[in-house]
Order: sequence, then C-alpha cells, then structure tokens
Amino acid sequence: MLKNIITLFALAAGQLSFAQTAEETLLLRNPSISQNHISFVYGGDIWIADKNGQNPRRLTVNPAVEQNPIFSPDGSKIAFTGNYDGNTDVYVISIQGGEPKRVTSHPAGDVLRGWLSNDEVYFTTQRELNYSLGLRLYKTKIDGSVDYPLIMPEANQGSPSADGRYWAYIKNGDPTERDRVAFKRYRGGGMPSIWIFDTQTHDVQVVPGEKCNDVKPIWLGDKVYFLSDRDKIVNVFSYDVNTKQVSKLTNFSDYDVRTLQGKGSELIFEQAGKLHLLNTANKTTNPIAIHIQADALSKRGHYVDMKDDLRNFEISPTGQRALFEARGEIFTVPKEKVTPETSLILQVPTKNSQHGHPTVNGSRMSLTKMENMNSYYATKKEWTNLFISTWEHQIFISNLLGLLTAKSFFTMIHT
Repeated sequence: MLKNIITLFALAAGQLSFAQTAEETLLLRNPSISQNHISFVYGGDIWIADKNGQNPRRLTVNPAVEQNPIFSPDGSKIAFTGNYDGNTDVYVISIQGGEPKRVTSHPAGDVLRGWLSNDEVYFTTQRELNYSLGLRLYKTKIDGSVDYPLIMPEANQGSPSADGRYWAYIKNGDPTERDRVAFKRYRGGGMPSIWIFDTQTHDVQVVPGEKCNDVKPIWLGDKVYFLSDRDKIVNVFSYDVNTKQVSKLTNFSDYDVRTLQGKGSELIFEQAGKLHLLNTANKTTNPIAIHIQADALSKRGHYVDMKDDLRNFEISPTGQRALFEARGEIFTVPKEKVTPETSLILQVPTKNSQHGHPTVNGSRMSLTKMENMNSYYATKKEWTNLFISTWEHQIFISNLLGLLTAKSFFTMIHT
C-alpha cells in the first residue's frame, strides 16, 4: 500500500513539474543588462539570457547564494557577490561560463556595486566599521591587486558619471535591501537621500525628496535614475543634473520595484518577481518573459522528518485523532496505528488565523467531519481544558510525539 502511495505521489509530482515548465518563471532577482544579454539571480545562482529572455542558462552552481550580477562595460564578464569559501566576497566569471575568479579576500563582507572599467570594480565593504558608523565604497582591479577606498568617507551605494568626476551615492543603508527586516516605507532618521558629489571641489548636491527612501542610483548620460518610495510604492525616478528636475518613470501601484541597473538608454529592474526593460528615450516599459527548465533539486518530491517542525496541535473531542501544524500544512493523525495511510493532509484555510496558526473553527470542522460528530462544537477553551485535564489524552499526545521522534511519521511533499 505504501509503495502504491509513493508511486502516486511521484507521478503527481512529475506531472506538476512538467506543467510548470510551460509557465513563465518568476522570482527572478538582481537583473543586469549589457548590449546583447541580461543576467539575473534565480534559485540563488547566476543566470544569463538573451536580451529578449530567450536561451537562459545557468553560470554558477555554488550551494550558497550568489547575488548582484553586473556586466562589465564590454559585456564579456559578469562580476557578482558570492560566498564560495566561507566569506562574502566579489567574484568575476566569463559570460561563457567557467570557474569564477575571486577578486576580494578581506574577512569583512564585500558587496559588488559596479564596474569602473573592464578590469576594475567597486564594492561596498564593512572593513572600516571599527573606525566609522557606516559602510564605504572601495575599488580594486579584478586581478586581485590592492583594494583602495573611494574618496567619499561613507557610502553604501553609488554610480559615477561618464567622466568619473561626479558620483551619485547614498550614505545611509538601503531599507529595501533588508529582506528579512520590517523596514518597508521606513521613515526614521536614517532615510537615505541621493547625493551628487564633485570629487574635485567636494561640493554636494542633494536630489530633492522629503520623507522618502531614495536608493540604487544609476548614472546614465545627464540623468541619475533611482528608486524611491516617495509615493508609498517604490517606483523608478530620474533626476536631471542640468535642470534639477525629478521625474517619475513608472507607476506601479501593487508591488515595489526591487532592483535597478542600466546601460545606454535602457534600464532593467525587478518587479512582482518579473524582469522589466525600460527605454529611457520614450519611457516605455516592457516585461521580459523568461522560461527556465532546470533540474531544481529542491522542487523534487522527497521524504521529510516532521519531528523538528511541529508547532501547534489540537486534540479531537473524542480523543481519537489530533491535528498538528507543520511546514504550513495541517496534518490529522489517529490515536493508534500512525501510518502514512491513516495520516492525512487537510486543506484548512488559515488566512483569518493569528500568526499563521490554524483556526479553531477550521480544526473543529475537520475533526468533526472525520468523526461524524456534526452536533459537537467545542470552544478553544474547552479543547484546551479537555487536553489539560484528561490524563489519557496526555498519554495519547506523548505517544504520538514519541512515534514522530522515532522518525516513524513521514510525509511525501512536493514544494
């Protein structure tokens, strides 16, 4: 019986994977653009494709996460931030593939920001945190020579003008890069503004904007392009260094624009998990459809030991079954003979539950249906008291947990 269930799961997973290959691939991150190609991050690896999204292929396969791929000015190489040797550093790889070359080797984390020439990159580093409260931009040759700080004493992101005299940069941290911290639409004292810095006179101009986060400046021609949440949703803006005017180029009202890179008269950015091209000449935006057919190991059906992922549980009114919450699913398990055949996954809606836990109503309905007890409706307090006061039920839960700890309860999942 178990063999048949596993076979059915495997067939269903295979059919689902086949169906997904025909759909557009989403969750594409950190795009960059060259004359003929685009690069991006998918599944933690660097990918490259034609500018129209055709012929995507993977360049890196490191188990760790690579990010911020940026083409060299001639488009022959891609520099990126990676962690191959236990530290976050800058690497360079040919667009044809091959072994990535490590560029920086300082123990502090180094995050790529761009290229100064075909053989020189610049990056953000934490190596001066012992002497200052902020990060600083450094530059180095890709042959692994000495790293040198740029003239700005504190800089998190930046982009130079074509002649190299001016820099558009931000001093404070970028809240949009804090994916795991609740800094969306941050309005505190550390809001970043874009400064236009003259490396000869040391004069500074500030791009107009109040109570907003202006980040990721890209200098192309006479304009600085950047992302801003001045209208709540992050969109693409431009600042004309001659007229001092700020213009809004995109008008997304659902999801933020996440990243921004550009070359010539084209900008590329990520929004709603998709990549978009923006022509700065006519201000038109077009999405890029990319279809990736990769051997994604994390998407294969596999067995998972649930004992370390159990969170909440509820016991049925009769004590014959219990509900467990694990890995975002609700499992119903019998009192005795816990097997894959008797353990089911319930599709219980939890959108109204607090902290993502299963709702009592959903749990009660599921258990009632399974035990044909349509007339019984217990409150959360009654269920809790029932569990606390009944020794038999405590033994039941203890036995279940013992079985789970012994790795006798597994589930076949497809993520």
